[in-house]
Amino acid sequence: MTTAALLPFEQQENPWPAVDTVILRNRPLRAGTDQAMLSRFGDPLWHIKPAHPDAHVNVAALTWARYPDTLQLPFKSFFLAALDHPYPGDPAVQRGGERAGVATFRYWFMDLEIFAKWLDGHGITRLCDVTAQDLDAYRAHVLGLSRKEGRKIDMLAAVRTLWLYGLHLPEEGRLSTGYPWPGTSDDDPKRPAEGRENKTPRIAPETMTALLAWALHVVESVGPDVRDAWVTHQQTNAGVHPSQAGYRGPTCDRVLQYIERCRRTGESLPGLRHKDGTVTVNCNAIKRMIRTPELKVRVGITPNQKRMLSNSGLPVAQDTYVGQITGLIDGRPWRETPITLTELRTLVRMVAAACFVVICYLSGARPGEVLNLRPGCREVDEETGELLMAGRRGKGFDRASLLPEEAREDQRPWVVVSPVHAAIALLESLGDYPFLFPASFTNPHAARPNEFNARQGWSINNDLEDFLAWVNATFHRLGAALPIPPDPTKHLHASRFRRTLAYFIVRRPRGLVAAALQYAHVHTKVTLSYAGRSDTTWMDDIHIETLEMVLEQNEQDARLLDEGEHVSGPSADEYRHRVRARARFAGRVVTAGKSVERLQDQANPNIHHGEGMTCVWRRETAACRQARLEAGLPAQAGPDESECRSACSNLAYTDRSIVEQRLRFRRWEVTAADRLAPRPLRDRAAALAAGSRAIIDAHELTTVSNQQTREHGWDADHATRTQTGPPSARRPTASWPAHLCAHRPESSRHPS
Repeated sequence: MTTAALLPFEQQENPWPAVDTVILRNRPLRAGTDQAMLSRFGDPLWHIKPAHPDAHVNVAALTWARYPDTLQLPFKSFFLAALDHPYPGDPAVQRGGERAGVATFRYWFMDLEIFAKWLDGHGITRLCDVTAQDLDAYRAHVLGLSRKEGRKIDMLAAVRTLWLYGLHLPEEGRLSTGYPWPGTSDDDPKRPAEGRENKTPRIAPETMTALLAWALHVVESVGPDVRDAWVTHQQTNAGVHPSQAGYRGPTCDRVLQYIERCRRTGESLPGLRHKDGTVTVNCNAIKRMIRTPELKVRVGITPNQKRMLSNSGLPVAQDTYVGQITGLIDGRPWRETPITLTELRTLVRMVAAACFVVICYLSGARPGEVLNLRPGCREVDEETGELLMAGRRGKGFDRASLLPEEAREDQRPWVVVSPVHAAIALLESLGDYPFLFPASFTNPHAARPNEFNARQGWSINNDLEDFLAWVNATFHRLGAALPIPPDPTKHLHASRFRRTLAYFIVRRPRGLVAAALQYAHVHTKVTLSYAGRSDTTWMDDIHIETLEMVLEQNEQDARLLDEGEHVSGPSADEYRHRVRARARFAGRVVTAGKSVERLQDQANPNIHHGEGMTCVWRRETAACRQARLEAGLPAQAGPDESECRSACSNLAYTDRSIVEQRLRFRRWEVTAADRLAPRPLRDRAAALAAGSRAIIDAHELTTVSNQQTREHGWDADHATRTQTGPPSARRPTASWPAHLCAHRPESSRHPS
C-alpha cells in the first residue's frame, strides 16, 4: 500500500501519523468487517481483533489510558508501524520478513506499558532522550522484579523490538541509542529449557471411549429430534411455519381459530410452569403461534382473550412442548416426553458439543481449526472417493483473514470418516449460520455477533464439561455406573483430543469407534490429512505414543518372562531372544521428531501382541504379507491381523494369548452345538474351536515338556540367557507339533 502515511518520516511534513489514520489499513481483515467502524490513530481504544485470522479468538482492545499522556504519541506510532510493516532485521533473530501476529500486540502492549511508566517516573517524556545508561538502569529494574525469568526476557525483548522499528518512526519517537544490551552477561535471565515436550495430558481411556460413544449416540439419535424442534421454534418465531398459514383476521379471531384447531386435533394449550410449581396458559407462546399482527405485538393477548382461552375447556399441558421424540437409544426412545421450550436452547448446545467431539476427535484437526469451519465444508475426492473436510490451517504467521469467496485457495483438506460428515450435516441443518460453531446458536451477543465470530475455545471447553454432566444426569440408570466416568486428571479440554486419539490409534488399533469403524481406519484417514505437509505435529504425536507403548511392552514382556511366563509356537525362541535383547532402557531425553523415530527403531523388537496370539514379525516369512501380494495388494510394513494365517511361522503364543484362546474356544463350542444356528455357521464355529483347541493343547504340551526338562537341570524358557548365536542355531525349547506347522490352505486364517 503506497500512501503518504507509509513514506519515510523524513519525507513527510508532519512526522506524526494523522489522528484519523486507520490503524489496520495495511492488514487483511475478517470477512464482513465494517470499514467505517475501524479504529483510528487518535482513538483511546484500538480494536485490532478484525485483523486476527481466527474467528474463534477474541483479542482484547489496546487501552491507551494505561500509558502516560506524554508518551502515548510515540508508543502509538510504534504500534502503528508494527501493524504496517514486517519485522525489521534483528541482530539476534532473523525472521525473514514475517509480520507480527495480531495476538502478539497484546503482550507487547503490556510489556512496553511497564517501560513507559518507568520512563515517566524518571522524568523522560521523549523516546529520543533515552540514553544507554537509562536502558541499563531499566534492565536492572526488570531483573529486580519478582517475575518469572521468561517474563523478564519478554519485557526486555519488547524494548529491543521498539528499537528495531526506529526506521519507521519519527526522530522524536525512536530510541537513539545503539541496539539495547547486545552482549550477554552472567546475570542475564535464562528461559527454562522446556524443549518440545508435549505436556498435554491424555483423556483417560475409559472417559474418552464413553464420551465418543455418547457423542455418536447424540448425533445419530438425539440430534435430529433437537434439530427439528429448533427449526420449528425458529420458523414459529419468524411466522413462517406451515402451521401458521391458516390464521387470519384480528387477534381475537385468531385466538378463536387456535381454540378450534386444538379441539379438532386434540392438542392441549401450551403451559407455563412457575417457580412455585403451578402451571398457567403460556400466552406468549400462543401469540407466536397465531402470528399476532405487528401492531399488536407489544400488547400481546388481552385479558378478555386470556379468559377465552381459560374458559375453552381445553386441557393445559405441563409445559410448552415443541417437536416429537423419534430417536432411539438401545431400542428405546431417548426420552419419554417431548422437548420443552425452556430446555431447547440447552439441548441445542449439547447437540453442538456432541458434534464438536465427533469432528475434532475423529479428524485430528486442532480445536481452532474446527471452530473456524464454515457450512459447505463437506467434500468428496472425485478420484479416490475419500470423504474430505475443507478448512483452514490453524498455525502459521502468514495466514490471512480472507473473505469466504477468496478463502478457497487458502483451504486445506482433512481426510475424514463418515461420522464426521454426519456431524457436519447435522450442524448445517440447524440454521443459516456463517460458521458450523457460531458464537452462539441461541443467544448471540452484540459484542460478538454470529456474522463475524465463531465460538471461543473456553466456551467449547465449558460445553464439553456441560455435555458430560448432561449425559450423566439424563441417561444414568439407578444402580448402574455413570455413562461417562469423569476424567481423573483434569477437566475436559478440546486441546487434549489429538494426544488422546494418537494413544488409541497406537494402543487399540482394532478398537471400535462405531459400527464397522476401527481406529486403524481413522489412523489411515488422519495420516493422509497430514502427509506431505509442513505441519508434522500429528506424526510426532503418533511416534511418541508408539515409542511409549513399545517401551512399556518391552518392560512387561521381560518381567513376565522372568516370572516364568511360558511361550510356545514356531517363533517362541525368537520372541524370547528379542525381549531379552531390548528389555533394558535407561531413559533418554529427546526434543525432535526424528530423534523419537531413531529411538523407536532402536527399542522396537517388532513384537506385536494381537488377539489370542503374538506376531514376531519377520518380513520374509510373514504369511499375511504373502497373502496380500498374491491378491495383488501392496505389502505392508508390519503385520496385517486381518490376513493372519494359523500356519505362519512368525506366530508365538504367550500365557496371555492362551487365556484369550480358551475364552474363544468356549464361545465357539457353544455356537457349534447350537442346533438353532445355521449349519454353515455351526461348521465354521466347529473348525475355529478345533484350531483354538490345537493351539491350547500344543502350548500345554510344551509347558509340560519344559517342566520335565527343568527337573533334569535345563531351563528351556530361560535358555536364551546363556546361549549365543541366532535363534535358529540354538537348541529348541520343545518341538512345536508338526500338524500346526504343516501346510494349510491359504483360506485357513488364524482363529481370531
